Amino acid sequence: MYTNVKEYFKLKTDNLSFIQLKPNSDLEINGYKIKEETPLPIVIDELVNEIKEKRAQEEIKITSVIRGIIYTIGVDPEFKFNNEYKKILYNYKSDIEEYILYKGVQLIKDDFEEGLIYLRSLIKLNEENVEGLYNYGFALEEKAKKLYKNKEIKKGNIFFKKSTELFETIIDIDPDYVMAYYKLGFHYMNAKQFKKAQIMWEKFLHLNEEENLNAEVTEALVAIEDDVTYEEGYSEILGGNIQKGLKKLIPLKEKYSDWWNLLFMIGLGYRQVGEYSKAIKEFENVLIIKPEQVDTLNELGLSLANVSKFKQAIQKFTEALKLKTDDHELLCNRGMCYLQIDDIDNASKDINKANRIKPYDEVTIACKRELERIKNRA
Repeated sequence: MYTNVKEYFKLKTDNLSFIQLKPNSDLEINGYKIKEETPLPIVIDELVNEIKEKRAQEEIKITSVIRGIIYTIGVDPEFKFNNEYKKILYNYKSDIEEYILYKGVQLIKDDFEEGLIYLRSLIKLNEENVEGLYNYGFALEEKAKKLYKNKEIKKGNIFFKKSTELFETIIDIDPDYVMAYYKLGFHYMNAKQFKKAQIMWEKFLHLNEEENLNAEVTEALVAIEDDVTYEEGYSEILGGNIQKGLKKLIPLKEKYSDWWNLLFMIGLGYRQVGEYSKAIKEFENVLIIKPEQVDTLNELGLSLANVSKFKQAIQKFTEALKLKTDDHELLCNRGMCYLQIDDIDNASKDINKANRIKPYDEVTIACKRELERIKNRA
């Protein structure tokens, strides 16, 4: 099993074999003398063919060695002889990068896995080869789609994430590489990063001189308009610009009355500006849609406490704690409500338990201090 792209390709080193040059051998490639201590890699299926043709004992074809070198750099970029292999490649063909790109793109159609290796090899030779980065990123995206189709979601995510990183790298190197913006728009949309998707697609439309794909991107921009507004709205609220955030979010309610995340963020905004009755209503609507949404139970409890409905608040915190037993924040919130109704025993149980779970948390420390103050006063 692999947990990242590097591990995935490293598994393919099993397909390699190495031959050692004889002492005092005189193997040259276009005038470049290969050091005799350098093991030459051969892809195993190539070696089998060489043996069948009775060439293995006499002479290995240089094209077989070149394929082996490209393969090695692609599957194991940290192999200790790679610097020597790179010298061999550039002496073999001055336009070796164009050759590997061409072969990689062709192989993707017939032998997808080896095509991937060729394209990865290319960007290990030159990390700023934008055509290599784009085609490798595209191939990784296709690999992810195949895995998603087979319900291998975690594996698919590994390749999709790497594909995104490659497209991001392209626009760092070449800000005018238009197709990277096209791809990133869809990648960010799939990751529910709608504002970033919007920025990428707008940049694509600005740069793209051909009409192809423009209609698709324009349609996609329209489709994510409300998602962008929601993202902008909750970002404002989380950033402390409550009124600005609410101004963006509240109009969306007319279209999306059952979008619980939207209702939650509106409720959060209302609570933060002290409009507790409105906040309570929004949080209650969320719970109709998602009765066991812990964060909503907590926020509803806080809103009820702020209008001195402490027993109702305790009930909400209790419901939340049934779902998230050892949450120190919930324990502190319920404990502070118990203090408000002079139930010192239950307040002590909750706050002391929270202190055992998170003794150095600021909220826990503050609650513990308040508990001791009230106990001492009594």
